[in-house]
Amino acid sequence: MIALIDIGNSRTKYCVVSQGKRGSVQSFANELLSNEYLSQCFNRINKLIVASVSHNKLTDKIELWCHEQNIDYQQVVSEKSKNGVCSAYHQPSQLGVDRWLTLIAAKALYPSKNTLIVDAGTATTIDLIASNGAHQGGWILAGIETLFSCVQENTSQVKAKVVKTASLSFGLNSSENVNNATWAATVGAINLAVTQSEQQGVVIDEILLTGGNGGALASLLSHQCKVIEDLVFIGLQAYI
Repeated sequence: MIALIDIGNSRTKYCVVSQGKRGSVQSFANELLSNEYLSQCFNRINKLIVASVSHNKLTDKIELWCHEQNIDYQQVVSEKSKNGVCSAYHQPSQLGVDRWLTLIAAKALYPSKNTLIVDAGTATTIDLIASNGAHQGGWILAGIETLFSCVQENTSQVKAKVVKTASLSFGLNSSENVNNATWAATVGAINLAVTQSEQQGVVIDEILLTGGNGGALASLLSHQCKVIEDLVFIGLQAYI
């Protein structure tokens, strides 16, 4: 069996692949990663395939543990091309590996469609891939929670509490003002990305949403879209 591991800025997600089929995705906070936890989760695994946008100390810890347990270790990094996908970056290694994997996944799922990918986590990333597999570039902006924290930390008079409901309505108090604005800013960026894509000569066929806030964003968008929670893992599976 092979474990696919996606290390994000704050959480690590993983799933096990057996006979070509992915199991359910599990997750834990990055600070919980330890040799004991690795042994508990991956004691029956033959190989670990890891992608990380976090600190090297986490991948170093996993690699050392694999070496001690005689388990194959592979870390995926962004490349110039793979499986018909070609990076738009002049220095491909600088494209976040999570974004790279969603491009590979989008190409695998929709090989002949122009696709806009929105990964809504700690940061919200937006990437465009044309039907021929050419990455057209993208944007990185602060995620929903990060936008909220930024306002809280950099203003002295705005006092707001987190509101769990995603809404684009004009707020009637400071908490609603700040919370709803984070969603509005993100939805506005996605809408503008659709327009920008058309100006670059690429008419969007599919919009894919993933990441922790993907589902909530889907409920706010006027454009038709699909939520694919395991998009990164579809990309990771291409490295088996």
